[in-house]
Amino acid sequence: MASFHSIDDYFSNIDNLSAQYNWKAGEKIAKLISLVDQHAEAAFLHIEAYGSRSKRCRVTEDEIIDEIVCLHLHVLYNVQVAQDFITAQGTQIQILQLFNKEILQKRRGENWFLPIFYRLCTDLRWLSKEAESCVSGDDEGDSSPNSFYESAAKVITESYRTCVVDSAADTGTSKKVAMLNMTNQLFQIYFQINKLNLLKPLIRAIDNSGTLYNEFLMADKVAYNYFLGRKAMFDADLNLAEKSLLYAFRNCPAESMSNKRKILIYLIPVKMFLGHMPTFALLHEYRLDEFQEVVAAVKEGNLAQLDAALANNEAFFIKSGIFLMLEKLRMITFRTLFKKVSTIVGTAQIPLDAFQTALRVVGVTDVDTDELECIIANLIASKKIKGYLSHGHGKLVIAKTNAFPTLSGISAT
Repeated sequence: MASFHSIDDYFSNIDNLSAQYNWKAGEKIAKLISLVDQHAEAAFLHIEAYGSRSKRCRVTEDEIIDEIVCLHLHVLYNVQVAQDFITAQGTQIQILQLFNKEILQKRRGENWFLPIFYRLCTDLRWLSKEAESCVSGDDEGDSSPNSFYESAAKVITESYRTCVVDSAADTGTSKKVAMLNMTNQLFQIYFQINKLNLLKPLIRAIDNSGTLYNEFLMADKVAYNYFLGRKAMFDADLNLAEKSLLYAFRNCPAESMSNKRKILIYLIPVKMFLGHMPTFALLHEYRLDEFQEVVAAVKEGNLAQLDAALANNEAFFIKSGIFLMLEKLRMITFRTLFKKVSTIVGTAQIPLDAFQTALRVVGVTDVDTDELECIIANLIASKKIKGYLSHGHGKLVIAKTNAFPTLSGISAT
């Protein structure tokens, strides 16, 4: 990125790049209108209102790009000087509306500017988060915090519609290649406001994209599968969750340790529900030692240890949004313990007293016979145990073969 020391240099850089009409130039312009690029710290760019083209000594040849850049300077002023994130978010929406109307809709047969659009959307999401924080921290505010995210989603969705109807046959110039990136943008917004149901048509469009899918950027594919896997996990679709998160993890660059770690935070619980426990070496490599006690407890069938592990790392698991899912590992932990009991007893008819004794050994003393029968009935109903309860005889009668099916096999049926 070329350095510049004045506003004239800044506009000159953008002017030269916008005349090249290629993807790499679009990526460079995207940085120059990003809120996280080094130029954002330059005080000479913190201008509240740069004025009309006729009154400025330096303008870009592309009038629309010029107007977008001026609005960007207004956003910078409100972020860096006024710290008015609500106004900044509103201005960023203006930029995206202008971009959609004057560039996406009118410039046919070209898509080199899409990296600019991607950056504008990403910055809008960040500004929406900051604006939400401002309203949330104001007890007298009468605006709904989610309205910022919803206004962001609305303008991105409008642009999405513009891109999906592009009739260009050449994928090298088609705006349809923006579908996946915009779907990812909306995924992140809808996760924030808990409206994942609105993603159904977007997911269906990606599923039906055919050969166009090959043209999407790998970074967008990785992000999409990460978000799709998270959604599938919360929808209890473990097979789709595993498939999507594994794709994201395997295709995420090895040097992106932080991103691979984020993927593992969701992939690990999914794998555990499918009966695959992570190694302690993997957990340590990706700084996920919070899972170690949980994994050890589930493998040992130790309910008290599991409860302690969840309590000890509660803050991390809640922040990651997986605490409630990890609590459901109790049923798998019960299953592990009961499987050990069945091995020790060595017969197909296992007295419920044997399970009670085992529970007391692992520190569980508050489960009476009725609750124990309920737990076993749930394990049978969910196919984690093959057998039936003989209430009159106080026994669990298990199948003579494969009484404890593999968890991955159960999920696949």
